[in-house]
Amino acid sequence: MKYIFLILVLIYYSFSVYGKNETSLKKINLYLNNINEFYSTFLQIENNTISEGKFYLKNNRIRIEYSSPHNIVFVLKKNKIMFFNKDLQEVQYFNPKNTLGQFFLDLFNKEKFLSKTKITHKTGYLYLTKEIYLDEQLHKIKIYFETKPILLKKIEINNELNKISFALLNPNFNPNLQDNIFSLANPTIN
Repeated sequence: MKYIFLILVLIYYSFSVYGKNETSLKKINLYLNNINEFYSTFLQIENNTISEGKFYLKNNRIRIEYSSPHNIVFVLKKNKIMFFNKDLQEVQYFNPKNTLGQFFLDLFNKEKFLSKTKITHKTGYLYLTKEIYLDEQLHKIKIYFETKPILLKKIEINNELNKISFALLNPNFNPNLQDNIFSLANPTIN
């Protein structure tokens, strides 16, 4: 009788956690899919190096501006990334496939990207854990959200060589961003 009770408790707990995780995942997908325009400052720590900058999202395009320690801009869209080093006036273009740029594009633009994630609930927040391969290297990703209301707060990316923490600060969901900041045109040509 004791074993039957234990099995019933485990089954109830499993369905309860599964239902809670499904509800949380639906809320997170709805939250991410409804962000049409977004701006935030960020703090990035990569292997004990601290970088600061601004993160912009509009119309499925992303702009990441590093202001310190280097003055670098990335503009990302579905199949192209522009890298611009303002100090050196150097521009490069490349495909986001198999880069962390693709991760950011998928996070904000693909509802199924968060499927097959493990959800861990904590008091006042939760995080999703996902493993992806980029350039044949395994990356373990944790995506942190506040829960009331749902709000993206931090992304951690770990692989064999790097540990990156990307924290979003002071988010603004009504920034009225100009389309030209997401241009992939070479900024060194006037």
